[in-house]
This record gives sequence, structure tokens and C-alpha cells, in this order.
Amino acid sequence: MSVESRFYREQDLVKEAVVPRQNGVVLSSNAKEAVLEPLESSGKSIIGNNELIDGISVRSPSYLLSVFHRLRLGVLGTIEKATQKIDEKTSAYYRHERRLTSTIANLHSDPREKLLPGFTYIVVAAMSGSVLTRNKPFLYRFTAPLVLGSLCFSYVLPSTFQNTASLLHSIESEHFPETVAKQDAIINRTAQMGRTAASSIDYVAESVFAIAAKFRHSVKEWTNLNIE
Repeated sequence: MSVESRFYREQDLVKEAVVPRQNGVVLSSNAKEAVLEPLESSGKSIIGNNELIDGISVRSPSYLLSVFHRLRLGVLGTIEKATQKIDEKTSAYYRHERRLTSTIANLHSDPREKLLPGFTYIVVAAMSGSVLTRNKPFLYRFTAPLVLGSLCFSYVLPSTFQNTASLLHSIESEHFPETVAKQDAIINRTAQMGRTAASSIDYVAESVFAIAAKFRHSVKEWTNLNIE
């Protein structure tokens, strides 16, 4: 017999008592049966019936299952509400951001208007109003920079000024509709009075010019003098 046959012989686990000999049939215990047992004592009601899950005996009390079930539902509900709230806030933020950026982009609609020089002139005009009224009452010192700055804004950036005024009017109409209605009525009435006054002045001027022309013509006929 060679050396390899002495070291690598075939082994019999039963004969060598590695695995005990079993002549009968081994029955599984009740702890491994996948059958619910009736609750006969308070101890079993606490620990619950045993169940066979993947070959492992597991006891699962019903009250413990209900506790974890409610806990799981509560955690999932809280997470779902938090996620929904975050989605709503995020959507509202992005919606306001898009509206703000589009509004700001629409204010400067005329590319011929240079913003940096224009705003420089506006700041200088507002500071000039503050300097001119530094010794005046508070009302003059407060209104003069606003008036001069607004007038300069409307002169150097007319399209941007018109868009800004429309934006402010829409915001004011959204939050203070009654005040804006009264304000628009006053503005329309003032504009109507201005147009009426302008037409009256034009009519008076035309009448004066007509009378002056007739007077010159009469003088020319009577005196033969050319005074035109």
C-alpha cells in the first residue's frame, strides 16, 4: 500500500461514531410544528403561539404584532406627511422663483436702454433732491428725492419705468383692490380735467389769434399800414 492510500482512506462516519446510529424515526417536537396551538395558559398568551418559519420556531404575540403594526403605520404616515409638505413648499418656492425671475426679466424689455448709466443718473437725481431740501421740513426732505428720482427714471429708462409702474399697479391691485380703484378714479378724473383744460387753452389761444388777425387786417385796411 502506498503512502497516499494510508493518508487518504475512505471514511465511514457511522462506524467511527462521528454520526450516531439511528434505527427509528425522529419526530419533530411541538415547538417545530407549523401549527397554531390553543392558548391554554396566561404564559402562552404573553409569549404567543409558536410558528415554524423557514424551519425555525418563532413565537409572535398578537399584542406585540399590533403594537409594531401601529408603530409602523404611524412612522410611515409621518414620513408621508413630511414628504408631502416638503414637496408643497418646494413647488411653491420654485413657482415664486420662476415668477420673480420672469418678472424681473420682463421689466427691462428695451435692450437700447442701458441700466447701469440709467440707475447712476437716478441715484444722482435722488441725492440732488436730498441735498436741495436738507434745511427743509421732513416732508420735503422725504418727497423730493422720490420725486426727482422717479422723474429721472421715467426720462432715462422710459420702457423700464412703464413696466415697473405696471408691475407695482398689479401688485397693489392684488392686495388693495378698493384703494387702487379709488386711485385709478382720481387719476382718470385728473387726466380728464387736464385734457379739458388743454382743449380750453387751445380754444382760447385760437380765438385770441383769430381776433388778433382780424384786428391787424382791419388796421391794414384803414391805415394802409403793413403790420403783419
